[in-house]
Amino acid sequence: MKILVLLSVAGLLLLASCGGKGKDAASMSYSQEDANQVIAYYNITVDLMKKLVTTDDISKTLEYMKKDGKGFVISPIVNRSYFQAKDTMALLNPGDCFPDAVRDSLKMLCRSYTDASNKVYANYEEYCQYIKAEDYKDDQYAKGREIAADQEKLGNQIQELRTQIYALVTPYADKAEEATLKDNPLKDHIMAGKALISSLEAVLESYDSDATKEQMQSLYDAVNAQKEAALKVEKLKDYSSEMMSYEDMANDTDKFLGEFRKQLRDGKFTESGYKELLYNYNHVIDDYNRFIN
Repeated sequence: MKILVLLSVAGLLLLASCGGKGKDAASMSYSQEDANQVIAYYNITVDLMKKLVTTDDISKTLEYMKKDGKGFVISPIVNRSYFQAKDTMALLNPGDCFPDAVRDSLKMLCRSYTDASNKVYANYEEYCQYIKAEDYKDDQYAKGREIAADQEKLGNQIQELRTQIYALVTPYADKAEEATLKDNPLKDHIMAGKALISSLEAVLESYDSDATKEQMQSLYDAVNAQKEAALKVEKLKDYSSEMMSYEDMANDTDKFLGEFRKQLRDGKFTESGYKELLYNYNHVIDDYNRFIN
């Protein structure tokens, strides 16, 4: 979560050509301005991918579709986050601060992600109209099952696209962040906080009712290791306010881990369990943003 530099979406679309372009992230040489632009694109990517579609909306619409109207079924409420067309344009235009092949791949993957996200909500609308018109009485839910199958396929596709997009953009954002933090006395704390948040996000991205206890335990151990590493970074006396927020981040991570331990003990990973973890994760994000601001 690199909430370090905020550029307007319009400004992001007017990026000048970056200097020091290499073949991969390690070989990139970013000026302060170029680094800011890369981080701004990263922030747009993280923010908009969550606004375009949520795991919760996919899960509850798919669960509803799979019931085939059996029993007392109420259609779930989905509230897609607000975003503007210019936001999507920014996502689809990485600018010139990436190698050409990476930029082209990001454009392709982000376009696929946008299209798949839109289709998730279009499918749900189509299914609701299908039920409202009682067309299932004519085909014994045949069309409904087709829509549900497509919804499930889209859910898997979106998960894969998220992973691919993050894998592409994150190394460049990390490299850019090194440039912005070069003379920052809080550099080690910021990098430790970022690593901690990445481990929390790995839990949420992998969270699934079909996940094994062993898989979840491995993710738990990774978060705990990052938390312990963050606590080992030396406190700075001249930054008492920042250190307080930094400590809050570790404390709220402990609450996340406490909830996670309960679920590991039971061996059950449910929608309500996910929401509890998400609640604690959001507190960690708030702490981090206070720390860096």
